[in-house]
Amino acid sequence: MTHTSSDLAGGGALRRLVAILVADVVGYSRLMGADEEATLSALRALRTAVIDPALTKHHGRLVKTTGDGLLVEFTSVVDALRCGIAWQQGVARANVDIAQDRRVVFRIGINLGDVIVEDGDIHGDGVNVAARLESLARPGTICISRAARDQVRDKLPVQFESLGALHVKNIARPVQAFLVTPGADLRAGTLPGGWMRSRLGLSLAVAAFAVMTASGALVWLAPWATVAERDAVEVRLHGSALPLPDLPSIAVLPFDNLGADVQDHRLGEALAENIISSLSKLPQMFVIARNSTFTYKGQAAMVQKVSKELGVRYVLEGSVQQAGAKVRINAQLIDAMSGFHLWSETYDREIDDIFALQDDITLNVVTALQIELTQGEVARIRQRGTHNLRAWLLVNQSFEHLMRFTKQDNAQARKLAEEAVELDPNYPEAYVRLARTYLIEFHSGWTANPDAALRRSIELAQHARKLDDAYPDTYHLLSAIYLFVNRHDDAMLAVKKALDLSPSHSLSKANMGMILTYSGEAEAAIPVLKEAMRLSPIYPDWFLSELARAYFQTGRFEDAVQVLKRHLENDPRSGEALILLAAAQSSAGRLSDAKAALAKFLEPRPAYTLRLYARGEFYKNPEDLDRVLDALRKVGLPE
Repeated sequence: MTHTSSDLAGGGALRRLVAILVADVVGYSRLMGADEEATLSALRALRTAVIDPALTKHHGRLVKTTGDGLLVEFTSVVDALRCGIAWQQGVARANVDIAQDRRVVFRIGINLGDVIVEDGDIHGDGVNVAARLESLARPGTICISRAARDQVRDKLPVQFESLGALHVKNIARPVQAFLVTPGADLRAGTLPGGWMRSRLGLSLAVAAFAVMTASGALVWLAPWATVAERDAVEVRLHGSALPLPDLPSIAVLPFDNLGADVQDHRLGEALAENIISSLSKLPQMFVIARNSTFTYKGQAAMVQKVSKELGVRYVLEGSVQQAGAKVRINAQLIDAMSGFHLWSETYDREIDDIFALQDDITLNVVTALQIELTQGEVARIRQRGTHNLRAWLLVNQSFEHLMRFTKQDNAQARKLAEEAVELDPNYPEAYVRLARTYLIEFHSGWTANPDAALRRSIELAQHARKLDDAYPDTYHLLSAIYLFVNRHDDAMLAVKKALDLSPSHSLSKANMGMILTYSGEAEAAIPVLKEAMRLSPIYPDWFLSELARAYFQTGRFEDAVQVLKRHLENDPRSGEALILLAAAQSSAGRLSDAKAALAKFLEPRPAYTLRLYARGEFYKNPEDLDRVLDALRKVGLPE
């Protein structure tokens, strides 16, 4: 390497920009305490068979060793990452036939930074950041800085899972960290030095593969262990691939009921729902919506199946059993690519401790995924809507009825929400649930006085906001209310507030897409609606209708037709889908198909007219409504 005069530092030292790799053995002290001779022998064997050949092949210079760690410099970040992957591959294969508590496992951190070179050693923030990244890496994985990531992102077949901007010890600025996941080309790579022909892999005595926390064990597996494990999350749903998000992604399943009491069933669902709600408030995470994860209720769902169908890496599952005033809850967080448990815990608590227990589970999940929270984010997780267990369960039960969208269920949902309000008059979620029953009643035409129902919904929603101005569902509800009274700008402000408070809120994403379409911004609505579908891969059918509406307004009539046909496969009698289908087919010039769709729509609604259709729409711009009306007029819907 050549140096210019700008490389010269004080005292004769040199400065240069290099790629720094820091590696460390997980659980080294414990291993040495258990069997010092075997541990040192295992490390020497790995150096000879895996690490040193990888350094030579990828042009790495070993700066120094520190007993359980190594510091290496490279002139290229690409070489550094290739070396790190070969290193972790080789160690993982060497460990295949070794007992889990005797495996040597490394963490690796890679950074691109300026260093001071002195007497063959390197120092400075560039090295310090690499060391902190190593400590952030999960055992068996590589953690890379953003500066390094930017150098390799288009040069190697790897994926990066963002760990967010993390505050690390002795580094003033936040460090953008990424977990590296190799693609198929690198996973298929062979090991140097004829490793698989060697008997050395059978003789390694090695380190524990576990990181202990105060509340449970974290067990991690290298994400490149086998092709099959990675392929389990490269899936297709409804004909579209669901790649893993850049953020840590999770699905929280309803907790299984192990008791005979029906309240156990409600307790497990309410617990899972509140954990989803708490995790959804974190911008560092990608959280699948309740209406998708709760489709697995009562099923013996395989974690890999859930991961494949929902497109997530992590799954939280558990069970609940109540006995009088006592409750036992088991919870476990699983890496679906490997099937290994990252964290698990059994809680035996008083039933009145359920709210604190819920927070403990949520925070343990966040800790296991190495997400660093601000004090404000922790406070939002611990934010308590009610301390009344009965009111909490009633609100959860009310939601179940709301999601069935029948007149009878809506009435039952209202009754349950009213009871919750009586039990705790300061419970904002209970008012939101109650307000939603009036909005559904208004929108569905189930009342002789729709204006009164709408006014009551607004009153209740505003009261909920007064009780807690940081509850996301209040703003989600207000966004729909404002749209229905043609206050489009207020609707958009409300839905943006909902998403600021809960970035993974799929229903608010869908509301935003709907508001954009009705506001004359259908082109912008399409990607937003697709984001809502990604957050809830098993999404409500109305997501499809809103996507079709956006396609229609942008002139993509055939796309609208295909989406509406998918909706009608799920619900052949959907009036909303049928009349939109008639309009889309009419605009596409498929008049006979459009007339057939309209006839099917009119069978249970023989007196329906264009005037009635227009009354139920909320377009800001008259020409957008006219576009639909003209299409329906063309196929014979009367004025």
